[in-house]
Amino acid sequence: MLSGTRFLAKYPLTESEALCLHTDMADITRSYFSEGGSCFWVVEFEGQVVGMVGALPVKKPCLRNKQLQLLHLNMALEHRGQGIAKALVKTVLQFAQGQGYSEVVLDTTVLQLSALACNCSMGFQKVGQYFFSLSWRLIAVPSFQFRYCLPSAQVSQAQKQGGVL
Repeated sequence: MLSGTRFLAKYPLTESEALCLHTDMADITRSYFSEGGSCFWVVEFEGQVVGMVGALPVKKPCLRNKQLQLLHLNMALEHRGQGIAKALVKTVLQFAQGQGYSEVVLDTTVLQLSALACNCSMGFQKVGQYFFSLSWRLIAVPSFQFRYCLPSAQVSQAQKQGGVL
């Protein structure tokens, strides 16, 4: 029974990793550097990759907002807690603002506790919840959607509504 539980707990992450390797991560150069408005950052320490994050435009943004999706924020275990992930997220936010995006969006799972804490501490707001697949639903592992409204977008929204920030 323990091995079955271990399999069920690990399966969603394995499923997600396999999907990533057949999508944007299969060819990072083509996915992130062939068009404007997207990018990919890597953090190295002593010749080793210790962190990474990607950012791609959302193909069909909601509410007519220009959205950038933060993807694959990942840190090596031994380098967590040093502020590197926050620096990567800040880099994506600055990039998004410079590219004229109004929002940065991301998805993460309940299993990624440090990512959930980082997202909330950086000002991301939880806007939705879903299950990545039937297997995730069966073992009750939800994914959460987060949104960060960039300051220039907040100002223009307030101006449209006749309000003041």
